[in-house]
Amino acid sequence: MIPAAALLCALAAAGDPCLVTDEAGRTFRTCFDPGHRLEAAAGVRAASAGGARGGALDLSAAWRWRGDTRGQGGAVEWLRDQAVLALDAALVAGAAEEARAVAWRGTFVRRLAEPFILLPGPRPVRFPFPFDVGMAVEAAGVRWERTREREAELTVLRSTLLLDVARHLGGVRRAAFGPALAYDLWLGRDAAPVHVIVPFTGAALDLVAESAGGLWVGALTARAGAALRVPGGFAGYAAAALSVERVLMAVNDRPVALGLRLSGEHGATGRAPTRVEAGLVVRVTSPR
Repeated sequence: MIPAAALLCALAAAGDPCLVTDEAGRTFRTCFDPGHRLEAAAGVRAASAGGARGGALDLSAAWRWRGDTRGQGGAVEWLRDQAVLALDAALVAGAAEEARAVAWRGTFVRRLAEPFILLPGPRPVRFPFPFDVGMAVEAAGVRWERTREREAELTVLRSTLLLDVARHLGGVRRAAFGPALAYDLWLGRDAAPVHVIVPFTGAALDLVAESAGGLWVGALTARAGAALRVPGGFAGYAAAALSVERVLMAVNDRPVALGLRLSGEHGATGRAPTRVEAGLVVRVTSPR
């Protein structure tokens, strides 16, 4: 039985370049898929908001699912990244300072061998197109802050129509931008609801780069534009986040990564003042 088990392990390692077999016949994983995992993270963050500064313990969890599809020739046809029930909380002196949750978030990019624009007619005309196209969607989110404990922000829907140029950039999974649409609600116990609408009056940027084995991951997201408050009128907003992570070790094939995150926000998509944050996080995930 032992030689048979060793043979099976060797065959599995030969079929998967991420599996390595040592001299004793034991297999272990040396690369990881950062977009397909169940993860939990803890870290510290420092924030500056409205002239005040403070620190917090940051806790987060999410289930990420990557469902890329390939054609008969092996080329990627769809890039699909999703996150289900993404949770984030900040604690100060053991008490909740801020909490966020998103029920579902997905990004879908169609990858054609030769993107094109078609003008239909008696003689259809086809032009080459330099972009892949896609869509990013976020639904059913909520945000609460202790400084506004009698209020909450609900994200009904946020969406961005994406033009992606990652095919022209080596080592980049996604480099997309496009117009944004959003509908949020501000709910308060002692006030009427405020509707916050971005009717394609904003734009978003989404950049994701990963090393071949998933040991390094970098991401940059940004959005800016004008949001319509009802009541209240139009007001500008801007938000951006930059993160870099590196897998330092794996415990029983479960990667442990150390990451750095910088973020900032200002304006109409939140009632908080201008805020800038920096954080250090340790992330533990399940294997692929």
